[in-house]
Amino acid sequence: MLAVFAIASGLWDRSGDTVVRAAQVWSRIVLGAAGVKVVVRRAAPLDAGRPYIFMCNHLSAADIWSLFVAIPFPVRFIAKKQLSKLPFVGWAMRIGRFIFIDRQNASAARRSIEEAARRIHEGASVMIFPEGTRSRDGRLAAFKKGGFHLAIDSGADIVPVGIRGSREVMPKGSLLIRSGEITIEMAAPIATASLSQAERAVLIDRVRNIVLSMTGQPDATAPAPAPSATAPNP
Repeated sequence: MLAVFAIASGLWDRSGDTVVRAAQVWSRIVLGAAGVKVVVRRAAPLDAGRPYIFMCNHLSAADIWSLFVAIPFPVRFIAKKQLSKLPFVGWAMRIGRFIFIDRQNASAARRSIEEAARRIHEGASVMIFPEGTRSRDGRLAAFKKGGFHLAIDSGADIVPVGIRGSREVMPKGSLLIRSGEITIEMAAPIATASLSQAERAVLIDRVRNIVLSMTGQPDATAPAPAPSATAPNP
Protein backbone atom coordinates (compact mmCIF):
# COMPACT_ATOMS: atom_id res chain seq x y z
CA MET A 1 0.00 0.00 0.00
CA LEU A 2 2.81 2.43 0.83
CA ALA A 3 4.46 1.73 -2.54
CA VAL A 4 1.19 2.54 -4.34
CA PHE A 5 0.83 5.71 -2.26
CA ALA A 6 4.43 6.68 -3.02
CA ILE A 7 3.89 6.20 -6.76
CA ALA A 8 0.64 8.19 -6.65
CA SER A 9 2.39 11.01 -4.78
CA GLY A 10 4.01 12.01 -8.05
CA LEU A 11 0.68 13.58 -9.00
CA TRP A 12 1.07 16.32 -6.36
CA ASP A 13 4.69 16.25 -5.18
CA ARG A 14 7.33 16.90 -7.85
CA SER A 15 10.13 17.01 -5.27
CA GLY A 16 9.89 13.30 -4.51
CA ASP A 17 10.12 13.94 -0.76
CA THR A 18 6.81 12.14 -0.15
CA VAL A 19 8.36 8.94 -1.50
CA VAL A 20 11.30 9.27 0.89
CA ARG A 21 8.98 9.94 3.84
CA ALA A 22 6.97 6.84 2.90
CA ALA A 23 10.22 4.84 2.75
CA GLN A 24 11.13 6.07 6.23
CA VAL A 25 7.75 4.95 7.60
CA TRP A 26 7.99 1.59 5.83
CA SER A 27 11.53 1.03 7.16
CA ARG A 28 10.38 1.60 10.74
CA ILE A 29 7.51 -0.85 10.23
CA VAL A 30 9.71 -3.57 8.68
CA LEU A 31 12.47 -3.37 11.29
CA GLY A 32 10.10 -2.89 14.20
CA ALA A 33 7.99 -5.90 13.22
CA ALA A 34 11.14 -8.03 13.01
CA GLY A 35 12.32 -6.91 16.45
CA VAL A 36 15.30 -4.94 15.15
CA LYS A 37 16.45 -1.96 17.22
CA VAL A 38 18.36 0.81 15.45
CA VAL A 39 20.82 2.72 17.63
CA VAL A 40 22.07 6.01 16.15
CA ARG A 41 25.14 7.90 17.34
CA ARG A 42 26.12 11.22 15.79
CA ALA A 43 29.43 12.95 16.47
CA ALA A 44 27.90 16.29 15.46
CA PRO A 45 24.41 17.61 14.70
CA LEU A 46 23.28 17.71 11.09
CA ASP A 47 21.58 20.69 9.47
CA ALA A 48 18.41 19.56 7.67
CA GLY A 49 18.57 22.70 5.55
CA ARG A 50 21.83 21.83 3.77
CA PRO A 51 22.85 18.90 1.56
CA TYR A 52 25.27 16.18 2.61
CA ILE A 53 26.86 13.20 0.93
CA PHE A 54 26.65 10.26 3.30
CA MET A 55 29.26 7.54 2.66
CA CYS A 56 28.58 4.22 4.32
CA ASN A 57 29.88 0.68 4.47
CA HIS A 58 27.50 -1.92 3.06
CA LEU A 59 26.90 -5.24 4.80
CA SER A 60 23.26 -6.13 4.22
CA ALA A 61 19.96 -5.25 2.54
CA ALA A 62 18.89 -4.13 6.03
CA ASP A 63 21.38 -1.24 5.74
CA ILE A 64 18.96 0.73 3.58
CA TRP A 65 16.04 0.40 6.02
CA SER A 66 18.22 1.30 8.99
CA LEU A 67 19.63 4.37 7.22
CA PHE A 68 16.12 5.57 6.40
CA VAL A 69 15.40 5.29 10.13
CA ALA A 70 18.65 7.00 11.18
CA ILE A 71 18.52 10.04 8.89
CA PRO A 72 15.59 12.26 9.88
CA PHE A 73 15.40 14.28 6.66
CA PRO A 74 14.98 13.14 3.03
CA VAL A 75 18.00 11.47 1.46
CA ARG A 76 18.34 9.87 -1.98
CA PHE A 77 20.37 6.77 -2.62
CA ILE A 78 22.63 6.36 -5.62
CA ALA A 79 21.57 2.92 -6.79
CA LYS A 80 22.42 0.55 -9.61
CA LYS A 81 20.33 0.98 -12.74
CA GLN A 82 18.79 -2.50 -12.51
CA LEU A 83 16.75 -1.46 -9.47
CA SER A 84 14.87 1.12 -11.54
CA LYS A 85 13.22 -1.72 -13.48
CA LEU A 86 11.67 -3.39 -10.43
CA PRO A 87 7.85 -3.14 -10.35
CA PHE A 88 6.51 -0.73 -7.72
CA VAL A 89 9.81 -0.32 -5.86
CA GLY A 90 11.71 0.90 -8.93
CA TRP A 91 8.80 3.06 -10.03
CA ALA A 92 8.59 4.64 -6.58
CA MET A 93 12.35 5.29 -6.58
CA ARG A 94 12.05 7.10 -9.90
CA ILE A 95 9.24 9.29 -8.59
CA GLY A 96 11.29 9.87 -5.45
CA ARG A 97 14.09 11.20 -7.66
CA PHE A 98 16.60 8.57 -6.62
CA ILE A 99 19.71 8.49 -8.80
CA PHE A 100 20.47 5.41 -10.88
CA ILE A 101 23.92 4.61 -12.20
CA ASP A 102 24.88 2.24 -15.01
CA ARG A 103 28.17 0.76 -13.92
CA GLN A 104 28.64 -0.98 -17.28
CA ASN A 105 28.55 2.27 -19.26
CA ALA A 106 31.18 4.86 -18.36
CA SER A 107 29.54 7.78 -20.18
CA ALA A 108 26.13 6.98 -18.66
CA ALA A 109 27.75 6.73 -15.22
CA ARG A 110 29.30 10.18 -15.67
CA ARG A 111 25.89 11.58 -16.61
CA SER A 112 24.44 10.05 -13.44
CA ILE A 113 27.13 11.72 -11.34
CA GLU A 114 26.41 15.04 -13.07
CA GLU A 115 22.70 14.59 -12.31
CA ALA A 116 23.56 13.85 -8.68
CA ALA A 117 25.60 17.08 -8.53
CA ARG A 118 22.60 19.02 -9.84
CA ARG A 119 20.37 17.47 -7.20
CA ILE A 120 22.87 18.39 -4.50
CA HIS A 121 23.04 21.99 -5.73
CA GLU A 122 19.22 22.01 -5.46
CA GLY A 123 19.57 21.02 -1.80
CA ALA A 124 19.20 17.22 -1.90
CA SER A 125 21.31 14.93 0.30
CA VAL A 126 22.52 11.66 -1.17
CA MET A 127 23.68 8.33 0.24
CA ILE A 128 26.52 6.42 -1.40
CA PHE A 129 27.95 2.98 -0.69
CA PRO A 130 31.49 3.69 -1.96
CA GLU A 131 32.44 0.00 -1.96
CA GLY A 132 30.01 -0.37 -4.85
CA THR A 133 28.33 -3.52 -3.52
CA ARG A 134 27.60 -5.42 -0.33
CA SER A 135 30.48 -7.12 1.41
CA ARG A 136 30.51 -10.88 0.91
CA ASP A 137 32.72 -11.70 3.87
CA GLY A 138 32.29 -8.77 6.27
CA ARG A 139 35.53 -7.07 5.24
CA LEU A 140 35.60 -3.44 4.11
CA ALA A 141 36.55 -3.26 0.43
CA ALA A 142 38.34 -0.44 -1.37
CA PHE A 143 36.30 2.72 -1.98
CA LYS A 144 35.55 3.80 -5.53
CA LYS A 145 36.39 7.34 -6.62
CA GLY A 146 33.05 8.46 -8.12
CA GLY A 147 31.41 9.63 -4.91
CA PHE A 148 34.47 11.66 -3.95
CA HIS A 149 34.56 13.42 -7.32
CA LEU A 150 30.88 14.19 -6.74
CA ALA A 151 31.60 15.65 -3.30
CA ILE A 152 34.42 17.86 -4.55
CA ASP A 153 32.52 19.00 -7.66
CA SER A 154 29.38 19.84 -5.68
CA GLY A 155 31.15 21.26 -2.62
CA ALA A 156 28.90 19.22 -0.31
CA ASP A 157 30.16 18.00 3.06
CA ILE A 158 30.86 14.27 3.39
CA VAL A 159 29.44 12.44 6.40
CA PRO A 160 31.25 9.11 6.99
CA VAL A 161 28.81 6.49 8.29
CA GLY A 162 29.59 3.15 9.90
CA ILE A 163 27.03 0.36 10.29
CA ARG A 164 27.45 -2.58 12.66
CA GLY A 165 25.11 -5.49 13.25
CA SER A 166 23.15 -5.48 9.98
CA ARG A 167 24.96 -8.53 8.60
CA GLU A 168 23.82 -10.56 11.58
CA VAL A 169 20.26 -9.26 11.23
CA MET A 170 20.05 -10.07 7.50
CA PRO A 171 23.02 -11.88 5.92
CA LYS A 172 23.64 -11.45 2.21
CA GLY A 173 21.40 -13.81 0.25
CA SER A 174 18.88 -14.19 3.07
CA LEU A 175 15.25 -13.13 2.68
CA LEU A 176 14.58 -13.31 6.42
CA ILE A 177 15.16 -10.54 8.96
CA ARG A 178 16.29 -11.68 12.40
CA SER A 179 15.76 -9.73 15.58
CA GLY A 180 18.79 -7.88 16.86
CA GLU A 181 20.44 -4.49 17.05
CA ILE A 182 21.92 -2.33 14.30
CA THR A 183 24.24 0.48 15.32
CA ILE A 184 24.78 3.44 13.01
CA GLU A 185 27.57 5.89 13.76
CA MET A 186 27.88 9.19 11.91
CA ALA A 187 31.17 11.04 12.07
CA ALA A 188 31.39 14.82 11.97
CA PRO A 189 30.89 16.22 8.45
CA ILE A 190 34.03 16.77 6.39
CA ALA A 191 33.96 20.04 4.43
CA THR A 192 35.11 19.58 0.82
CA ALA A 193 34.67 23.10 -0.57
CA SER A 194 37.98 24.40 0.81
CA LEU A 195 40.20 21.31 0.57
CA SER A 196 43.71 21.80 -0.75
CA GLN A 197 45.03 19.61 -3.55
CA ALA A 198 47.02 17.63 -0.98
CA GLU A 199 43.90 17.11 1.14
CA ARG A 200 41.89 16.03 -1.89
CA ALA A 201 44.54 13.46 -2.74
CA VAL A 202 44.07 11.68 0.59
CA LEU A 203 40.29 12.23 0.96
CA ILE A 204 39.36 8.66 0.06
CA ASP A 205 41.79 7.21 2.59
CA ARG A 206 40.65 9.71 5.21
CA VAL A 207 36.97 8.79 4.88
CA ARG A 208 37.65 5.06 4.61
CA ASN A 209 39.85 5.06 7.71
CA ILE A 210 37.07 6.80 9.67
CA VAL A 211 34.58 4.14 8.53
CA LEU A 212 37.04 1.39 9.46
CA SER A 213 37.49 2.87 12.93
CA MET A 214 33.72 3.08 13.49
CA THR A 215 32.89 -0.41 12.25
CA GLY A 216 35.92 -2.41 13.33
CA GLN A 217 35.67 -4.40 10.08
CA PRO A 218 38.66 -6.31 8.75
CA ASP A 219 40.36 -4.38 5.95
CA ALA A 220 40.03 -6.18 2.61
CA THR A 221 42.88 -4.13 1.16
CA ALA A 222 45.39 -4.99 3.87
CA PRO A 223 48.21 -7.25 2.70
CA ALA A 224 47.98 -10.84 3.83
CA PRO A 225 50.28 -11.68 6.73
CA ALA A 226 53.49 -13.40 5.74
CA PRO A 227 53.58 -17.12 6.59
CA SER A 228 55.41 -17.75 9.81
CA ALA A 229 58.74 -19.48 9.52
CA THR A 230 58.95 -22.94 11.05
CA ALA A 231 62.07 -24.36 12.52
CA PRO A 232 63.54 -27.29 10.55
CA ASN A 233 63.19 -30.70 12.09
CA PRO A 234 66.37 -31.85 13.73
